[in-house]
Amino acid sequence: MKLSHPLWGVPALLLTVMLLSGCVIGKKVGKVLMNPDIQVGSLADQPSSVRITLLAEPDINRNESDEATPVNLQVIYLSEDSRLLATDFDQLNDEDSDLAKILGKNYIDHQDYTLLPGQYKPLDPIKLEEDNKYIGVVVYYADENITEWKKIIKAKGMGHVYHLLIHVRAKDVDLQKEED
Repeated sequence: MKLSHPLWGVPALLLTVMLLSGCVIGKKVGKVLMNPDIQVGSLADQPSSVRITLLAEPDINRNESDEATPVNLQVIYLSEDSRLLATDFDQLNDEDSDLAKILGKNYIDHQDYTLLPGQYKPLDPIKLEEDNKYIGVVVYYADENITEWKKIIKAKGMGHVYHLLIHVRAKDVDLQKEED
């Protein structure tokens, strides 16, 4: 029996094309499964990420004996900044204070850290929420009267890659943002 009908070649060709394209798709899916951090889609469709580096000067947070001591700080993720701007040091420094309650619906999340004098601490990248518009930092110095203890910067929750340096100095904290 001879298979000479011209349409017999079409299914064979389609099958070959499907198998080859399946191999390409399979390789791409395999790469994503092996490394979930691979970006799928355009950057504008991705949640923004922020890579934070904490840096403390050697003379931070001097106590009554004029010795540098560790300092506690919070990195705060916000949808709006007015509540944090309006807070005073005592509201946030109270042991029983609830940051989410103080900041209300503007609050998204926060992280707590302790920095030693002279410490350099790079952190793992963090994905921001879509409604994240501000990143704030509060540093709990021993003497809040001689320091600038909070700062806030703008951020966008989608489509950006930020690098944020939180530089804790003797009398203030500085935020420096760079974007890829």
